[in-house]
Parts: sequence; structure tokens; C-alpha cells
Amino acid sequence: MEPKIIFEDTNLLVLDKPAGLVVHEGAGHTGPTLVDWIKKHLPRSPLAQERFGLLHRLDKDTSGLLLVAKTKSTFEYLKQLFKKHEITKEYLVLVHGKLSPEKGSIQIPLSRHISKRTRFEPASGGRLAETIYQVKKYYSHYTYLSAYPKTGRTHQLRVHFSSLGFPVVGDKTYGKPDSAPRQFLHAHQISFTDKDGKIRKFTSPLAQDLDKFLHGIR
Repeated sequence: MEPKIIFEDTNLLVLDKPAGLVVHEGAGHTGPTLVDWIKKHLPRSPLAQERFGLLHRLDKDTSGLLLVAKTKSTFEYLKQLFKKHEITKEYLVLVHGKLSPEKGSIQIPLSRHISKRTRFEPASGGRLAETIYQVKKYYSHYTYLSAYPKTGRTHQLRVHFSSLGFPVVGDKTYGKPDSAPRQFLHAHQISFTDKDGKIRKFTSPLAQDLDKFLHGIR
């Protein structure tokens, strides 16, 4: 199980991560990770102490785009863009129910669950979390949409939609039983302005397993 290279030059590597591949080591996980793959692909990376330049992460069962810096200057530049929320990410999401209005902003602070430490939940005293969404299509029992997380909290999209009563299809933690092959979350597009002032935009088409599921519903 390996990522697909979407783009690579002397400064940047853009990867399309398949579902099922863990981004980096964590509690309870053994086996190969995306960081292991990056280490082999960039054995002389000057960013060995920064997970070989990996700038953000996706859940194991979420597919799509990830940015990897190949130089320290690129790493620091992009890290600041993330910190200032100047990198735009678009996810393709399928949720249960008919979400309305068709366009909106979800602003619900999140914190780690008090007893289930791998989960997150809405909390008035939690960290600010904001998600913009735009409905793409309604189905009889589902809503297909684009989601744009303005902040990058862990499980943000999953918790936000679940807390509104529209859980992500296939989400075994915050959702409900259904026939989806996995959680319907795909990091579809990412864009930013690089150090030279050039707008960079990268796109990954909806993963095949999710596309097949989508075309099978009414």
C-alpha cells in the first residue's frame, strides 16, 4: 500500500494517500506508515526530525492529498501558512440526511473526550474549529458536499457534521451503521501561494471505492 506522487520538484512533494495507510506511528499501531515511505523516497531529507517534511495528516481511513516539504525553508514557509490558515483544503464528503442550508459555516469548538482519549467532542471551552461547506447534490437519504476546514483540528469534519445530526457515511466512531466501505472523506484539493508568489493548486479525484459507492446510491 503506497501513496501516488501527484507532484514533485526540488522543494515540494505532493502525495495522494490511499485509505488504510496510517500517516505516522501512534498508540496501538504497528506496521508500515506513510512516513516510512517518505523516508525511503527522500533518504537524504534534511527534515528527518520533522517526520521527513510531512506538514499535516489524514486519518487512516481518509484518502487524498498531503504536502511534504523537501527543504527546511519550504517546511518553515508552509508551516506558517498552515498556522495562519492560508492553505485552502477541500474535502469531498457524504453525510447521512439532508443537510441544509445548502451553504454554511459550522463554528463549534472541540476538545478531547474526557474518558475516550482517542475521540473528540464539542465543548464550549474547547479549541476554535470552523468548517465551511457547500452542498453538491442531494440523494434520497444522503447529502454529497464539499467541506473546507478553516482550522485543522483532529477529526474536525467528522465531529462537526455528527454534532449537527448528519454524520459522515461510513464513520464507525461518530456515525451509525451503514454499508459504506469506509468513512466517506477524501482530501480532494489543496491550494496555496508559494514563496515566489505563484498560486499552487493540486487535485486528487474521488477515490475509486467511494466513487463506486456514490454511484450505487439513489
